Amino acid sequence: MKIFHPLLCYYPSQAGGPANTLYWLNSEINKREFDISVLSTNFGLDPLKSLHDVSNAINSPRHQVLFLDSSRIKFLKYGFDLINESDVVQFSSLFFFPTLPLLIKATFNRKKIILSPRGELYPAALKNKSLQKRIFLFFIKIFQNKVIFHATNNFESNIINKYFPRAKEIITIPNYVKMPLKRNVKITNGQLLFIGRINPIKNIDVLIKSVVLSQKLSKVKLNLLIVGSARLPYEIAYEKRLKQLVKTLNIQDSVTFMGHVQGGYKDKLIASSQALVLPSQSENFGNVVLEALAQGTPVIASKNTPWQSLTKFNAGYWTEGSVDGISKSIVQLIDLPKIDYLKMRDRAYSLCLNNFDIKSNIFHWEKLYKKLSHVQK
Repeated sequence: MKIFHPLLCYYPSQAGGPANTLYWLNSEINKREFDISVLSTNFGLDPLKSLHDVSNAINSPRHQVLFLDSSRIKFLKYGFDLINESDVVQFSSLFFFPTLPLLIKATFNRKKIILSPRGELYPAALKNKSLQKRIFLFFIKIFQNKVIFHATNNFESNIINKYFPRAKEIITIPNYVKMPLKRNVKITNGQLLFIGRINPIKNIDVLIKSVVLSQKLSKVKLNLLIVGSARLPYEIAYEKRLKQLVKTLNIQDSVTFMGHVQGGYKDKLIASSQALVLPSQSENFGNVVLEALAQGTPVIASKNTPWQSLTKFNAGYWTEGSVDGISKSIVQLIDLPKIDYLKMRDRAYSLCLNNFDIKSNIFHWEKLYKKLSHVQK
């Protein structure tokens, strides 16, 4: 079976969650049964490196990746050709420009279609460029009975059903992670970590204010590391507002903007932090949560994220995404007796290993693909 993924970004890009999620999926899938083709833009890639060289570093006989520049015409040309060669077309965005024309092409060619909105239908996400998104939704609804929609959690599944009630099917499979090397580093007391896009939807301003309140309540010196980059104009403007907020609150010694980091250095930052905090207004999953849990680092996540399991498994806190809510959880965590905190780290790692390891869970995707191969066109 041949599976085709048209994407905005793909590993080694770190500009979006699907870049890693789908790379781990495609790298782990049974190559005796499945051929993978990926077509991606150069979004998030090192501009100094040749796209041909980046592709060759990933490519294998049954996992072919092609990176293109920003030309929409070229992307569609290659995309149409790859659809002709494929059995399944798997989209990872509703609003990526090529999705609609490639979806129409795949429908008329009677291909099996999987579409993962990845949080794009959440109310907070729909606010940005709302007119353009309504137009895309209008046309995609025409073809919804030909599409299997993929949700990463039950809440997202319900949202998809609201917008696409005549969908062919809605399946729920969480994101999985390739378990990294667990770093054995010293934990820095009071070190909190945010990783993600510098985007208003991430609620970083709330997190900064939460650090101020937490320090007042606990009398403990905190150090918030903000890891991530601003790429779009409104993200760059937001980052400037955040830095001004830090100055206004006079907490320059408690907040550090680190820019983009990756690889082993990022793993060590995660492992050495007392907690990762994800205060987002909206999040369909949050791969950074898996990255933290895989290092045994507890997570504080807002209730706008699908991470109730943090509370269920006592691996962190699932809290209100307000200054008071985030602050309360920060104080609770840093006030834990050392033995209780270390036990929480053990539970965090076990939660990831037992429930989100790609090696143990790849069969969910393989089962879906095999099911599609037996469905009549």
